[in-house]
Amino acid sequence: MANPFEKRATEYLRDDAAFLSVVTPEPLHTFFERHAKDGTLYDRLCTVIGTPGSGKTTIATLLQYKTVETLRNSPNIAEYKALIHALTKCGIVKDNKTQILGCRLPLESEYREFWELPYKDEIKLGLLKSFLQSRAIIAWMKNLQENRRYDLANVKIIYRDQADVAADSIGGQNALDVFEKAKSVERAIYEISAALIAPKESSLKDDAIAPYHPFDAIDHFVVNYGANPAQVLKPLVMLDDAHTLHRSQLIAVGSWLARREMKIGRWLLMRLDAQTPETVLTEGFGKDSGIVSESEIKKSREITYIWLQSSIDRRKQREDFRKMARSMADKYLRLMPVFTRQGISRFSDILNTGVSEISESKYIELSRKIDRTQKNLGISNLRRKTFESEIDNYFNNSETTDKGRDVKLALLSIIMHRYANRVPQESLFQLEPVDPEPNKPIKIKAGLADGARVYLMHNYNRPYYFGVDAICDGSSDNAELFLQLSGRLVEAAETRIIKSPNGSAALPPAYQHKLLVERAQEMMDEWSFPLYGEVKSLCKTIAKHCVEKSLEPNAPLDGGANAYGILQDEFDTIPEKFPELAKVIKFAVAYNAISLKPKYSTKHKEWCLVELTGPVLMVSGLTMNRGGFLEKTVADLLDAIERKQL
Repeated sequence: MANPFEKRATEYLRDDAAFLSVVTPEPLHTFFERHAKDGTLYDRLCTVIGTPGSGKTTIATLLQYKTVETLRNSPNIAEYKALIHALTKCGIVKDNKTQILGCRLPLESEYREFWELPYKDEIKLGLLKSFLQSRAIIAWMKNLQENRRYDLANVKIIYRDQADVAADSIGGQNALDVFEKAKSVERAIYEISAALIAPKESSLKDDAIAPYHPFDAIDHFVVNYGANPAQVLKPLVMLDDAHTLHRSQLIAVGSWLARREMKIGRWLLMRLDAQTPETVLTEGFGKDSGIVSESEIKKSREITYIWLQSSIDRRKQREDFRKMARSMADKYLRLMPVFTRQGISRFSDILNTGVSEISESKYIELSRKIDRTQKNLGISNLRRKTFESEIDNYFNNSETTDKGRDVKLALLSIIMHRYANRVPQESLFQLEPVDPEPNKPIKIKAGLADGARVYLMHNYNRPYYFGVDAICDGSSDNAELFLQLSGRLVEAAETRIIKSPNGSAALPPAYQHKLLVERAQEMMDEWSFPLYGEVKSLCKTIAKHCVEKSLEPNAPLDGGANAYGILQDEFDTIPEKFPELAKVIKFAVAYNAISLKPKYSTKHKEWCLVELTGPVLMVSGLTMNRGGFLEKTVADLLDAIERKQL
C-alpha cells in the first residue's frame, strides 16, 4: 500500500468515509469556533487565508453537506464524536441535525480563462459570476441528491424579501426547476469559455448573459422528508484556491461577495501569496485582507478574516498543532497494514526518544576540553564543583528525560564561560588565586540546557531533531510539511519491519535526526516559487549568522538565535522604500521559509522578528525555541538577498 504520509489527504482518499477517518477536529476549534460564537461565519463574506498545506482544502471538504451527512449517519459514529463536537461548536450541526448546506467549488481550473475573453470587463465579470453561481446551485443540489434520502421534488427554495423578480429568473421555488435552470446557464457559459475561438459579443446566448443572481436572492432551503419536520438549511459556498483567479477578478469577486444584502454563507479560501506585500509585512493577520482593501469594500466589519497563521498567542498555536499532528499521524498510520499487523497504532511508537549520548571516545575528548577550559579561565576546583552541583540539582528537578552526562558536561562549559565574563579580571601580579562571586547570578534553565545540546549537535554529532514534538515544531504549524517530514520516518520504519518482522520498528534518535535533516534539505532544494533564489539567499545568510552566535562559548542567547530582529519602525518602512525586498519577504512567508513576529517587545524596544522556519532550522542546526534573535537592520536584509548565495 502507498504511504499516505507522502500524499495530501484530499488527493489520496477516494470517498468521504476514508477522508473522515484521518481528519482531526482541532483546526475547527482553533480557527473557526470563536467566529461561529459571535455569529460572523455565515452571514457575511469569510476570507480564509493560509500557506500551502495549512489545511484550507481539507476544511472545505469536511464542511460539505454530503461529507457532514456521511459523518452523521456513519455506523461508527462513536469514533467521530470529537468531529461531531467540533462541527456543533462551529454551527454546522445542531441537535444532531445538519444546519448548513455546504459546497466546495475549486477555482483552480477554467475560471481564470474568463479574463482572457475578448469582451468588455463587465461582460467578462458577469460571465464569471453567473458561472460560479450556476455551479454552486448544481453543487448544492448534488449534495442533497448524494445523500439518497432527499428527492429534489421535496426541496423548496426560500428567497429573501423583495426578490420575487430574481426568483423567477432563477427558476422559482421548486428545486428541480432551479436545478435545470442552473445547468442551462452553466452549459451556455461553458460553451463560450471552452471554445477555441470565442464567439462575438453580439452573438452570446441569452442563458449566458441574462440576469442570473441566485446568491443575491436565496435565503435558505427547506427540505421535507416523509413525516419528519421540515429541515431548514442555510446555503454555504466555499470558493477554494481563489488565488488562482486573475487579481482583477479576485478583487471584483471579493467586492461582490462582501455585499450585505446576500443571505447565503460565502467563503473565499486562498493562499497567503495572493495578499499584497503590505498586508503580509505590516501584520495584516486578523485585519483587512490586501485583496479586499484594494476594492470598494474596506470595512473589516463586513468581512470575517481567518488567518491560518498568526503571530498572536504562538505558544498556544504550537500546542494545538502538536495535538492535531499527533492525531493525524496516528490515523494515517492505521491506514497502513504493515503497522496494524504489528500492533502499532501510534506514530510515537516508531520513534525512539531515549537518551542518545555521544560515544565514550567523544566524551573523553569533551571532558579533556572542559579541563583545559577550566585552566585557561582560571576557575578553581571548588567553583567547578559548585557548578556541577547546581547542574545536578537542576536536572534532578527537571521534567526532561534528556539529562545525559554529555549534556551536563557541555552545560558546565557554558557556565564556566559565563562565569568568566561576570567576574573581575585577575591582575597579572596576583600572588594567590581568588574565587570571586560573579557580578550577576548564573541561572540554569531549560534554554541553557538546550544551548548545550545545540553545541553537542554541531561539535559531536549528537542527535537533536527526534521525537514527535521535534517533527511538529519543524513543520512550522503546517500540516503538509509535517506529513512530508514524518513520511520519511514512516517509510524507514516500514522497511525495518519488512526486513526484520520480529525486530523493533522504533527508529533510533540518530537515525531520525539524519532522515529529518536529509528530508528538510530536499524540501529546500525543491523550492520553485517566485523569487525562491532570493529567499534561499536570505535564509542562508540569517542561518549562517545565527549559527555563529549560537555556538559562542557562553551561549549568550541560551539555545541560540534563529531570527533577525529589525526595529519595528524601520521594518514598517520596507513596503514603501524597498518594494523588491517586500516581495521577497512576502513569498518567503507565503511558502513557509520564514515567519514574522511583529511588535516583539524586549530590551525596552519593539522589534519585528524575521524567523527561520522548520526545514531551514533543521538544515542549519538551529534551535526551534523561539525568541532568540540577532539585532539587525533593513540594510542587512538587503545585503542578504543581493548576495544570492544559491
